[in-house]
Amino acid sequence: MNVLTFGIAVLGALLALWLLGGVLLRIGGLLLVLAGGFGIGLQHDANGLFVLAIGALLWLAGHWHYALRHHEYKSPLAGYVFGCWVPGWLDPTRDWAIPVADSEADRRTP
Repeated sequence: MNVLTFGIAVLGALLALWLLGGVLLRIGGLLLVLAGGFGIGLQHDANGLFVLAIGALLWLAGHWHYALRHHEYKSPLAGYVFGCWVPGWLDPTRDWAIPVADSEADRRTP
């Protein structure tokens, strides 16, 4: 395999990851959360907590990827988590909105 073929394959993989990464992370995370909940609830297995936590992190990573691409969150829960619990520099929707109200209008006295 020559370098050009390898480069095209890598670019194709990166494009597929960019287009499908958020969906795959969210679906995979949801499936792992369900599997972890099943392990905890029905089998009384403490290892289900680890699977549940990994699934929740994958689900959040999928929503972060979606927000990076579309500048809004797909889920209100993900928006709340990234807005309240995560440092501001990790929020991909920060500073993307244009203020609608004039900031000087609030300072004027009637």
